[in-house]
Amino acid sequence: MTLEKTSPLILLAALVAALAMAPVAPEAGNILFLAAGGVALLLLRPAALDLIGRPAIWMPLAGLFLLAVAYSVAARGPGGLAGLLFVVPLVAMIPLIGAGAGHTAPSPAMIAVLALCGSAGAAAIAIVEFASTGSTRAGGTVANPIHFADLALAVGFLALLGTALGRGRGRWLFLLAPLLATVAVLLSGTRGAVVALVAMSGAAVLAGVVVRLISLRHLAIGALLLVVVLIGAWLAGAGQTSGVQRVMTDIGDVLRTGLPTDESTSERLQMYEGGLKAFLASPVVGHGPFEFVEAAASRATVRFEGAPHLHSDLADFAASGGVLGLIAYFLFLLAPLAEALRTPDPETRKGLVVVSAALVAGYFVMGLTNAMFGILNLTVFYAAATLTVFIVSNSGADHRTA
Repeated sequence: MTLEKTSPLILLAALVAALAMAPVAPEAGNILFLAAGGVALLLLRPAALDLIGRPAIWMPLAGLFLLAVAYSVAARGPGGLAGLLFVVPLVAMIPLIGAGAGHTAPSPAMIAVLALCGSAGAAAIAIVEFASTGSTRAGGTVANPIHFADLALAVGFLALLGTALGRGRGRWLFLLAPLLATVAVLLSGTRGAVVALVAMSGAAVLAGVVVRLISLRHLAIGALLLVVVLIGAWLAGAGQTSGVQRVMTDIGDVLRTGLPTDESTSERLQMYEGGLKAFLASPVVGHGPFEFVEAAASRATVRFEGAPHLHSDLADFAASGGVLGLIAYFLFLLAPLAEALRTPDPETRKGLVVVSAALVAGYFVMGLTNAMFGILNLTVFYAAATLTVFIVSNSGADHRTA
């Protein structure tokens, strides 16, 4: 089999793994994505070096370099480099990008269908769990309910590629993906994902208006439909789901006392305080990938125990890598949006900017109260999302969906 025939199959396998499989079977999806990246590495050709200037490649590479410097200095030796394993999916993404250049790649429509399947699968699992067990934290049979909800939401918004780049009436079908993801989020009881849902929707609409993909007429129609959907959802019982109830409880606590009062929030506040103090104690390179949690715990006013991370991307990168870590974080986070902005075809660029802006906003908001980069299935998805933006940007107008 020739390289021209093999590369598209590898790319398709990677996208199936991250978008359709990972929301319902994360272990299998993660392994398949990483394996596809390994195979793609073997197929790389010298011409792939010409892509080094693309944001989808140089930004993750620059972030990895900064983390390597910070971790090596903080750990006082090359042993700190082992901490880079937590972002290994971003490394696997780079040869996949190289394999996708110059070859026939999956179309935006196909990618959107995969993402729609992933969000539908997540919604089905959440509904089945809720109906069969009455669980208020659906998703536990698949993964941590928080990670389950975060991934479902991200995959649901990536499916909007089918709407943003579509031309026919069928493009509106992909609006179902965020709605299906919302079902998974509400039944999972994940507060951060509920807040991120609002942030991602707002970012998508704002970006659509800015790039003139969404007209005032579309905006008015969309606002009307949103009101109808919200009323219908509320009458159907959405207000009784654990996700909405937990957020409403937090809002009530904030209005009364200024802060949520539940134990989970109290523990997170201790971690954030400790993370800030750990960052200030070593602001340039942090405390390394293996000592930063203890550095934060020992400096918190109330010590916390047994935490694998600080439940915040900002706190994790700041405490582990200092300023260099924070720069690396934003390089990882903004890579898909920067790649979208570089898209040559203007119409394709508009759609990619809308979807990328939503994903960046979502990962940032969800990452304020829970680790995103470093959680394998969430890091795999972001690598796949960045890969997707490159593929669509590289394919141009010829692959706009019908």
